[in-house]
Amino acid sequence: MELTFGEQIKILLQRNNMTIRDLADLYTAKTGVTMSRQNLTQRLKRDNFPEQDMRVIASLLGYSVSVQLNPVTQSAFPEFPQPPVQMPATVPAPEPVVSQEAAPEPSAKPVSASDTGRSEEFPSGERITFQIPEAFRKSKPQGDINPLTGEEYLTNTVRKHPEIEEYVQVYDRTTHEWNDVREDYFWEFQEKKKQMMGKDYQAPITI
Repeated sequence: MELTFGEQIKILLQRNNMTIRDLADLYTAKTGVTMSRQNLTQRLKRDNFPEQDMRVIASLLGYSVSVQLNPVTQSAFPEFPQPPVQMPATVPAPEPVVSQEAAPEPSAKPVSASDTGRSEEFPSGERITFQIPEAFRKSKPQGDINPLTGEEYLTNTVRKHPEIEEYVQVYDRTTHEWNDVREDYFWEFQEKKKQMMGKDYQAPITI
């Protein structure tokens, strides 16, 4: 039984008194591409090497890789008959599906664009409606709108309470409401949250 490429490399390493780390460091130094000991160990274990890497690793150990293709005859594998080669049939590109509507009478009110589609009238009088997929329809914002962005306030946006002293209001997008919280309690909670989450902590948006 022939040895795999990975098995041959292990034998050459033993003959040259080299470790896998030595080979990985040599690979990195010669190619400029980082190769860790763990990565090389896994490749040798799985015998998973691109041809280019096989040639580089072999050359580092003073060897070359030879790849030769030999034709396989029908008699070599009688239990696996070779089916005739069939060229794939050319499949025409599908035509776009559009809904056609009859052209309106001159007195009819022209169709205007809506949130669900767009209509265009061609010189022939034919009107074609293009439907906009649900995923691309822009939903109308709910709750309080930030005048600077034109969008709903983000969750964890905090502002001074307009009526109650020593209180702040924190916005929640899930309920689309401002929640009243004591200011000292809120900032004390933020400090604890920052210590627990570290670099993943996101500070509230103060307005």
